[in-house]
Amino acid sequence: MAKRRSPHFVSLKHVPRSLAAIAHSSLAGAKGPWHTHDRAQFIYAASGSMKVNTDLGCWIIPPQRAVWMPADYPHQVTMIGAVELRTVYIREDLCPSPAPNVPRMLGVSAFLRELVLRLMEMPVEYDESGQDGQIVKTFSGEIDWTPLHPVSLPPLHDQRLRVVEAALTKNAGSTRTLEDWATRLDCSPRTLARLFLKETGLSFHTWRDQIRTFAALPMMANDRPLSEIADELGYETAWAFTAMFKRVTGQLPSRYFSSH
Repeated sequence: MAKRRSPHFVSLKHVPRSLAAIAHSSLAGAKGPWHTHDRAQFIYAASGSMKVNTDLGCWIIPPQRAVWMPADYPHQVTMIGAVELRTVYIREDLCPSPAPNVPRMLGVSAFLRELVLRLMEMPVEYDESGQDGQIVKTFSGEIDWTPLHPVSLPPLHDQRLRVVEAALTKNAGSTRTLEDWATRLDCSPRTLARLFLKETGLSFHTWRDQIRTFAALPMMANDRPLSEIADELGYETAWAFTAMFKRVTGQLPSRYFSSH
């Protein structure tokens, strides 16, 4: 994948402080390029949801969650609905010691949210020895580094699996069976099942449930009725969809975003 520098790269390079905060409003469906940053990022949406791509896979980030992105780590962000993005850039040599060297989804407490919003109000060259400096220290100490597990899609490498993925990404409600796909791809169902297990650790049916859950999250974020979502994803009833969603996420659809 091609790596590009963020449009903020030039200005951030010359920021004399360890931390820089940028607020940005994005329209629904806005999709950035694959890119990297010299600084690590704490990526948070004050409102709206995001889809984040890395080499670890594709994540949906609901409200009350943030993403830690290490410096120089290739990623891509797509907005689900209108998003008020609040990003904190931290110089790599001054990142908190518990910070991982791979992307991670993090919880955002009410207090941490207020700290992030406060950072947005600070001048670029804030007073490190004054109140603003204390806000920066408090922000770093308030981050809970406990890893959370987003609904995600692992990257696929076998071309046959990628054909299936592309088709189901466009039409997650497809009812084609493993046998149907095997016929289309000119291989045996056993071979296809073995490939899914090897690359995802999941059976075809379980992986397809994840595809459908992934497709449902943007619709849920936009407050689509469950009956419409169920119908679009190939379920006869909202209850059938709800049962699948709970099996994948451990939560009912009605509670997923509120609890997150």
